[in-house]
Amino acid sequence: MADVALENPPIHYRSIFLFLFYLSLILSLAFTCCRTIYVRYQARQKNNDWATGRRTHLWLFIFLAAMSLGSTWYYMISLFIRTYDDWAASPQGIPYAGKDTPLITRLGLWLYNTYIFQTAWETVSETPARVWWSGQIFGWTIGWSLFLGVMGRRYRIPHIWVFMLLAQAVAVSFSANLFFAAVAVSSRVDEKTLAFAWSPPLLYEAVPVALSLLDTLAVPIFAYQKEFMLILLAPHFLVFIPTLLGPGPKDSSEPTTKAQGARATRRYVVLMQWVAAASVVLQAYFTFLARRELGTELSFGEFARKLWDTVYVHPACSSVSWDAIMSAVSAFFWALVHGFDSRRMVGGL
Repeated sequence: MADVALENPPIHYRSIFLFLFYLSLILSLAFTCCRTIYVRYQARQKNNDWATGRRTHLWLFIFLAAMSLGSTWYYMISLFIRTYDDWAASPQGIPYAGKDTPLITRLGLWLYNTYIFQTAWETVSETPARVWWSGQIFGWTIGWSLFLGVMGRRYRIPHIWVFMLLAQAVAVSFSANLFFAAVAVSSRVDEKTLAFAWSPPLLYEAVPVALSLLDTLAVPIFAYQKEFMLILLAPHFLVFIPTLLGPGPKDSSEPTTKAQGARATRRYVVLMQWVAAASVVLQAYFTFLARRELGTELSFGEFARKLWDTVYVHPACSSVSWDAIMSAVSAFFWALVHGFDSRRMVGGL
């Protein structure tokens, strides 16, 4: 029976289908986001009602989106190749890695026997130096979820949860720049609308944020344990909550004023400042752990160089690290084009 199995290995169509579905989902989500940008771009061109500087902002963030996609997915493709090569060199893969085995069979066996994304996240959570980079992605995503919620409502961008799903399927920085571009081509905010002044009960936004931050601490602790995927996926689901909140029919009957809109803006500025402060504290803790791992006697320059070397120890580390870098670059430019005015940065015109 063993010889028969070796000569006629199964074709794992399900594994191949799931991988192709993942790639198709990426294309579908990216198309949906780009379609929103294109439709609104056409509307601005037709009506010639561009807000000051928005046309320049559009091309800036499209450029940054392309940079984000290239810098992260070059290494994602490298990760796929690396995991295939690892499988082909393993006892499971050696009997089938040759060209005598049909390609579809080899691909199915590779995907069936390799937990690509679990392995990738366990790899980037393996050491404090790697967590120093990967932990930043959680921080960016948590804060960005609040930003998506308020900006999606204020600029009436449809299906903002699609941007969050794209961020998790591709890269946070790529999706964030597409969202910035979508804001750039949207019509000016109307301060008299309910969407501008409305905000949900604080509990609905604060609890998912707090739980996500706590879960970020737990992710590296549970690496290579059976609970790892549950711990890893928890914040991935929690960050969708702020993007799904919106005024209901009952709220729509309530009158709004400019003062209400100003209060909502102040609330989000303060809330995001608290999230930013919590993320800084979290990153300081990760820095302490990385410093302890790499050597407390190192100078700042040596410590920074070793952290940079960590970026390239594995394709998974490279992809996540460059996502963190491009997220920081994108956030900087979003702040820059708004004059570092926190009120303007959350659509509080």
